[in-house]
Amino acid sequence: MPTPGLVAKAGHNAEAALRASEAIKSAILATALDCIITIDHEGRVLDFNPAAERTFGYSRDEAIGREMADLIIPPYLRERHRAGLKRAVTSGRDTIMGQRIEIAAVRKNGEEFPVELAITRIATNGAPIFTGHIRDITERKEAETRRATQLAVTRVLAEALSIEEAAPRILRTVCESLGWDLGNLWQVEGDLLCSVDVWHAPESPLAEFGEATRRMTFSTGIGLPGRVWATKEPHWIADVTKDANFPRAVSASHAGLHAAFSFPIHLDGQVLGVLEFFSREIRQPNNEVLEMFVTIGGQMGQFIERKRAERHVRELNADLERRINEAVRGLRESQERFSKAFRASPVYMSIARLSDGRFLEVNEAFLHASGYTCEEVIDHTSVELGIWPDLDKRESFLAEVRRCGFVRDREIVLRSKDGQAHTFLLSAELIEVNGDPHVLAVSMDITTRKRAEEDMRRTLEREKGLSRLKTNFVALVSHEFRTPLGIIMSSADILRKYFDRLPADRRREHLQDIHNASQRMADLMDEVLLLARVEAGRMECRPALLDLREFCQRIAESIRSSHAETNPIEISASKITASSAADESLLRHIFTNLLSNAVKYSPPGSPVRFKIERQGREAVFTVVDSGIGIPAADRAELFQSFHRGANVGERPGTGLGLVIVKRCVELHGGCVDLQSRENQGTTVTVRLPLFDAGPAKELAHSQPRKQKSPVRRSSKA
Repeated sequence: MPTPGLVAKAGHNAEAALRASEAIKSAILATALDCIITIDHEGRVLDFNPAAERTFGYSRDEAIGREMADLIIPPYLRERHRAGLKRAVTSGRDTIMGQRIEIAAVRKNGEEFPVELAITRIATNGAPIFTGHIRDITERKEAETRRATQLAVTRVLAEALSIEEAAPRILRTVCESLGWDLGNLWQVEGDLLCSVDVWHAPESPLAEFGEATRRMTFSTGIGLPGRVWATKEPHWIADVTKDANFPRAVSASHAGLHAAFSFPIHLDGQVLGVLEFFSREIRQPNNEVLEMFVTIGGQMGQFIERKRAERHVRELNADLERRINEAVRGLRESQERFSKAFRASPVYMSIARLSDGRFLEVNEAFLHASGYTCEEVIDHTSVELGIWPDLDKRESFLAEVRRCGFVRDREIVLRSKDGQAHTFLLSAELIEVNGDPHVLAVSMDITTRKRAEEDMRRTLEREKGLSRLKTNFVALVSHEFRTPLGIIMSSADILRKYFDRLPADRRREHLQDIHNASQRMADLMDEVLLLARVEAGRMECRPALLDLREFCQRIAESIRSSHAETNPIEISASKITASSAADESLLRHIFTNLLSNAVKYSPPGSPVRFKIERQGREAVFTVVDSGIGIPAADRAELFQSFHRGANVGERPGTGLGLVIVKRCVELHGGCVDLQSRENQGTTVTVRLPLFDAGPAKELAHSQPRKQKSPVRRSSKA
């Protein structure tokens, strides 16, 4: 039979365990990033954590004891919520229990916003209680809306034939997607901005303001569109009725308009037009919206310029066809008119016998373009004159003339007497002269046009590449900075509010979280700055004598320490007996990135093999892991800045590691080979010529290697 002392001790232990459990629960509720709300079977709030206080605007004391439906559920959903709670209490079943759903919630100030909700039923001796985990997904929904809007605009530009056709669809898409009441497109015409189109909802009271806007023009610096034109930057006005440089303020006030934002349509630093949008609400500037429309402005600029180029090419082709047709019609009317038209034509014309290819007649334009005299051409063939660089194409051309009787608008390359090659648009007709078949050839030099088209194509590709790089960089920085900033803000807020009540070890943990998040942000900036130095040519390879074995062991130990030794790194060194000559700083960038990637993308406990061996004058380094590998679709862009594999999930990273590795390897005059297969691991082999250098004293002042070896990629495991 237990003694009274034992019973008392057991009771004391149980009480201590209960206090510890309550302390753990309180700590979890206090530090949780999601809102955690517990209610009883009648829907009354039993617990309301700090995240819920921040999200919904109620203090815990205000919330406790009140019905949750009256606090955070929009009025039109409250009866549905109560019915669901009653069903869950009485039957023990509920269609949303244990699931994540998206619904609307409402703050204390009446603002409605989207949330993600998961409900857990907790059985008790009496009636059940329920705990809801709620996450504010406003930012996520806004980002989804922005992405959908940008995609819709891109689709409109892909389908439209002109900016006039695209304008109303773009204005309507933006207004309806982002909640703006009126949109207007201005296009630069000379030294003025003129309205192309205005959109607002049908039967809207904004028709008068829209018509007034449609009739207006702006010069640079005047009004909202003029400011955007002058600065080439987007502008946001919280309330146009209070803006000193807004000539339409009175009209906007009558229409009830307040907020406005505008952004340029640009290409190669030139503003081609301006888009502006208005809202009847007072809205503060939104950087995410402005950044999105910087990209859209670039897309629209490319679209306008492309359509202009296409129109110009069509006009050139139409003009060419017109001139050729006029020349052909003149030839058919009479010999006299044929002769006059033939000799006076500005296009290059020739007549040659089909049987032997000898020229019968050429016009002045042909002689001027080719550089030959009439005596040098007549009764000779194009083969003898060397006009066709590719004789197979000449035979193909003549074969088509024999088969069809004509050739239309064939692009060919011909060579003049001085050896210069020019691109021509060539048409030909089979005619009879004195009963024998002859080839009447009519051509136009389009070399300048082809060069302009190629320059335009390269410009567009360059703009697209820069746009993709900027988009990737913005997405990377916003994503990689948001998480550590959230950690810093959360930990700092907890320390500010509860510093005196937190134990010392908890304060140290929050301070360590702040330090780790800050370090992560610093590492990101270090990588970006390092890549910028390399790309700008400010990094040099300065080799010095180095003990490779000892260096690699130090790098491996550093990686093990920084990753809490979750994955062992197995080092093997073969034939490394002599000192090598290498730039230690560049080597550190190479193998820190490779080993970190191997550990980061491998399952915990999986070993990473790091092998070093000497092959002649080269040091060969091999890093092998059995991690997630690289999808085949991503291998073509492995060494593109800010590109990351589609399967990396939530693992942090910048997409710069392999780019830095490649640049540092190239500075050493080496090469890197990457072989990977998804879910089977990755093998990276780096070859560096490190064993052919002289004394360290000379090496310290040597120039960086200029040799660049191509990066070899393979899909082998």
